[in-house]
Amino acid sequence: MLNVFGPNVSTAEGPEWQRQRKLTATPFNEQKNVLVWAEALRQAEDMLRSWLAHGQEGVSSTADDSRTLALHVLAFAAFQKSYPFKSWVNENSPDRPTTYRDSLAIILKNVLIILVLPVKAFEIPFLPAKWARVGWAVTEFRRYMLAQLTEEKQLVAEGKQGSGNLISNFLRASDESTQPGQNSRQAEAARGLKPLTQDEILGNVFVFNFAGHDTTAISLGYSMLLMVAHPGVQDWVAEELNHYLPSDDRQSWKYDDVFPKLKRTLAVLLETLRLYNPLPGIPKYTGDQPQSLHANGRDIKIPKDTLVVPNLMALHTHPRYWGEDSLTWRPSRWIETSSPTTTLLHIPTSSRLRNESIMTPPRGSFIAWSEGMRNCPGKKFAQVEFVATMAAVFRDHKAQPAVRHGETLIEARMRVLHVVKNSTVELLLQMRDPDSVAVTWGRR
Repeated sequence: MLNVFGPNVSTAEGPEWQRQRKLTATPFNEQKNVLVWAEALRQAEDMLRSWLAHGQEGVSSTADDSRTLALHVLAFAAFQKSYPFKSWVNENSPDRPTTYRDSLAIILKNVLIILVLPVKAFEIPFLPAKWARVGWAVTEFRRYMLAQLTEEKQLVAEGKQGSGNLISNFLRASDESTQPGQNSRQAEAARGLKPLTQDEILGNVFVFNFAGHDTTAISLGYSMLLMVAHPGVQDWVAEELNHYLPSDDRQSWKYDDVFPKLKRTLAVLLETLRLYNPLPGIPKYTGDQPQSLHANGRDIKIPKDTLVVPNLMALHTHPRYWGEDSLTWRPSRWIETSSPTTTLLHIPTSSRLRNESIMTPPRGSFIAWSEGMRNCPGKKFAQVEFVATMAAVFRDHKAQPAVRHGETLIEARMRVLHVVKNSTVELLLQMRDPDSVAVTWGRR
């Protein structure tokens, strides 16, 4: 299904997967995380500013705005293209999409249709306007990627520095050990790796965009509304943010210095993924050989070519690993402290925060980003984007649901929790009606 634009690391198996994984790993590095951190801070600041403008009326586009933010951060990290937060594409417009960002936005919004139908289906005359626009987006996205690939190949041929975008990373990873005078076949023989083909480069750009956007956007949307329903968690996170981010100058919030310290903020993401992981299950295959599984004191033989889908929800809520309140959203469960609990109230905030660390769950009990060789390469990318966004939003501000007529604030928070829990799976887990919640924002 994910081979819409070409073969990719998500659909490859065996030696092909090993080759593609090695050649596509280069974009996920600390240099890229610095860019993700800075752009997420900028986008989140703009998003918060737009939310504050709604006043007491509140904003009901939290989930959609989270998608916009995630899309813009991805566009910057992948292609160094920065967009103002409010510059959003009108998905109902009859016009053809004209930019990479607009095309990608339409593709991601309609990804289920694109994954199910063959690409040629969008070329049929007299399609409904919405479907025709999806077809235009697919065509424009491919055209943009091919143009970028042509430019990067020219830069490589001229011995010039690349643009640093995603296509540049993939192309140069394929060519990095090519010596002057070698062709691609000679380079392949020299290092034992076949360079990525054009279709593989396009396929991996698409799957990285798809995997990097929707999962992060959905997690942000859930976390925002869960924070709205839990003011105590907002205060708990804000205490950490105000301690480690004393300056109002966002430029002084350096990734290398700040990100590793914001453990409570990261715990919000971990707890949200525990209960509301966008992927209900992570497909695994036994491959061309049968596999053995040891469970409950016995060995189970799984035949070759068998699909196995672990139930993440059952695993992430099992009382054996998560306690009797395993169904409760409680980010503090992820924080361990080296100080005795009885003394925590009697020591300074700085000492308490320094003594905190992220809890390591029992092996195999938390696999939000999968585990083993085929774990998600974008794990750190997602964590950095999430923590930066939450820092920019919740350091100085708090959120609460807009109270309806005849409703108390406590009842409004319970209503928000009901909206969060009223979720469905449409390829990925998502809330059915997040726009029914209006959220008001104000300074602490």
